[in-house]
Amino acid sequence: MKRYRMWLMVALSAMALAVSGCGGSSNDQKEAQAAKSESITVSAAASLQAAANELKDNFIKSRHLDPTQITLNFGGSGTLRQQIENGAPASIFISADEKNMHQLQEKNLVTKVKPLVANSLVLIVLKDKPQLTIEQLPSVNRLALGTVETVPAGKYAKQTLTKLNLWDQVESKVVYAKDVKAVAAYVAEGSADAGFVYKTDALDLKDRVQITATAPSDSHDSIRYPIAIVTKYDNDLAQQFYEYLTSNEAQQILQKYGFTNVDNSAK
Repeated sequence: MKRYRMWLMVALSAMALAVSGCGGSSNDQKEAQAAKSESITVSAAASLQAAANELKDNFIKSRHLDPTQITLNFGGSGTLRQQIENGAPASIFISADEKNMHQLQEKNLVTKVKPLVANSLVLIVLKDKPQLTIEQLPSVNRLALGTVETVPAGKYAKQTLTKLNLWDQVESKVVYAKDVKAVAAYVAEGSADAGFVYKTDALDLKDRVQITATAPSDSHDSIRYPIAIVTKYDNDLAQQFYEYLTSNEAQQILQKYGFTNVDNSAK
């Protein structure tokens, strides 16, 4: 009798575990099915373009999704933030600075905010042009910067030039661009003699431009990219893609494009 009771308890326990396991599996399947029927837009800083495209492709292939389910929207972080404030259907936001993200946090428009990667600010010129230091910028005719109010790279550049007492000497030479990719293009096309971009952008155009100087890390705010989910357009696919973007696998891809781990960036 005792032996029968013991076996009965074991059998009941096994059944309970099986039911519990099926429940978890069922939930996972439901989430996966939901994600396959959903779509999202990711608004990301322009400097993330090359890396973000690879990350999207990898995620789409690994989950057997349709490429049209994830739309990537690139631009200056300030412009993207304004779009989100005005109700643009973005599910995930990646900013090239913390200020724009904080502004959305203060309005309770984003959740799950966390640092993603870091970057550095560099000065570039055409590939075959002579090397140029930051201190020599007053001698150039046209200096390309991102629009200070909406492009973090432009803000960082102005901070650096102000810190080095050069802003007053170069302000009249500045040609403003809508985002950091446009700055790099101005230099690569010869429309500007030099420009401040992120290291990642310079590496992306290494066949056409060269880095001639790196802005001192203490001359501007720390260049950190936070990521968040936009509350209004949150869904299962957004949650899954967010988890992937913040994974170790994604970090390795981002570092391949020149970004650095936030923990290893200058504090």
